[in-house]
Amino acid sequence: MIEGYEVLSSRGAVAAGPPQAARVGARILQDGGNAMDAAVATSLACCMLAPQATGVGGYLACAVVLEGESGKIWSLDANSVAPAAAREDMYQILPVQPGAGPINENEYDCSVRDNANVYGPLAVGVPGQMAGMGTLWEKWGRLQWPAIVAPSQQLLANGFPYGEGLATALEQQEGVIRSFEHTARHFMPAGKMPGPKDIWHRPDMEKTLERLSKAGWRDFYEGELGHQIADYIQGAGGILSREDMANFYVRLDEPYVASYRDAKIYGPVLPNGCLSALQILQMLECFEPISDGEVFYWHRLAEVLKLAWRDRLLYLGDPDFVEVPIQRLLSKEYAAGRVESLRQFPQHVDRLSQGSSSKAMPETLHVSTADAEGNVVSVTITQGGGFGSFEVVPETGILLGHGMCRLDPRPGRFNSVAPGKRPLNNTATMILRLPDRDVALGMPGGRRIISVAPRMAHLMVDQGASAHQVATAPRMHVTTEEPIEVLEGMDPEIVKGLEEMGHAVEVIGRVGGGAHGAEYFKTARRVRAGGNTWAAGAE
Repeated sequence: MIEGYEVLSSRGAVAAGPPQAARVGARILQDGGNAMDAAVATSLACCMLAPQATGVGGYLACAVVLEGESGKIWSLDANSVAPAAAREDMYQILPVQPGAGPINENEYDCSVRDNANVYGPLAVGVPGQMAGMGTLWEKWGRLQWPAIVAPSQQLLANGFPYGEGLATALEQQEGVIRSFEHTARHFMPAGKMPGPKDIWHRPDMEKTLERLSKAGWRDFYEGELGHQIADYIQGAGGILSREDMANFYVRLDEPYVASYRDAKIYGPVLPNGCLSALQILQMLECFEPISDGEVFYWHRLAEVLKLAWRDRLLYLGDPDFVEVPIQRLLSKEYAAGRVESLRQFPQHVDRLSQGSSSKAMPETLHVSTADAEGNVVSVTITQGGGFGSFEVVPETGILLGHGMCRLDPRPGRFNSVAPGKRPLNNTATMILRLPDRDVALGMPGGRRIISVAPRMAHLMVDQGASAHQVATAPRMHVTTEEPIEVLEGMDPEIVKGLEEMGHAVEVIGRVGGGAHGAEYFKTARRVRAGGNTWAAGAE
């Protein structure tokens, strides 16, 4: 195995975090698996190692998959679905309460009594992540299912350190965790806050993995595990039912596609978030490329981001429930018109009432894989916010994501609650097809994904940058209102120049999370993977 922040392999490679998860994927490739097998095994290992960010009970998995042999590209959508008993008015809406919590207050401009859409049983929709991983393997995987589960079983059998990420997240959320008996028992089996070097064993999750290995992933929805999940949430006061679990399905569709110069960019269908990233790229294509060492580059990017966010907040939701002008938003003509409108808004786009930039950092992970056969996979997996709903199903170790908080708790909106509705999310999972290479690219980071992901894509096309280079490049984020966030390390002259143009700029330590990419070079039939967390390749 070869590993580092960037690796080059003649067989295949994985970019992901935590590093142990990337190694799992590389071993799967060494054992004869393809990029799809590696993506699923890596994602499952992430569930074991970083449960605050993702898990088998996570609310979402979305992916773009390129079949090397046929050249066909697929959108895989395993987004959470609101239970059949969900109602538009199921949450009690309150005026913004200072200090009540970041999600409702920053994203929906309201508070919800008891944060019931964020924490607890009413925050749980049908968890989509397990179905997403299972379907990805079932349709494209080469190895047997038990071989995909086995590396995660080995991780749990040996135990592993909590690590800085999980230990810090537990400390930050200790008050909430201790209010959920089964959750506290699972994450703090000794009854006290663990340190980063403490070894963690998850015996309940070991039983769950054994069940999944023997009975198959569908047991999570249709069998014993699905019944345990639904019965527990019903008993705790939630509305998720056995029927909701059994009726869940993953959507496999044609992806959205946009051209950017000599590349084609593909993303999952709505209500996943890549449509906005594609729209941003099409607006950027209306301009001649300039160096990001110039102040005007960042000014122009900020104004394009504001326009895209204006459209996002006005138009986007689950297209099965609301009419979304998808083709118009993806058209070159519309992009050109939006760029022309910048002349009317030379500095700032007025704030919309739908919400502003959130300071909360959702917990999500991204995995990119590719193999020497030309198979390329980009998959994003998430609980939502850290620890999701904070509900752990007793005797299973399954922490459930809070898909319901990704629906607007206020009635009458495009993204409001409805039975069977899939929530709008901010993922920008992508595959880029360039003349010389096919690239899986993506990242975590909530709303900041929509700002950073298209910049990473255009740097690959305009500058020929690698996945590692774009993951570690300077970043900017803004929605419909300023301040503009820029990542620490931005050239002070750029910051000064933006402020002189009238922008409000905030320099912060994090703009989105760890980005990961895997690149298949068509002529050489080699794979390069990298990012700002870790990469591992098969030798």
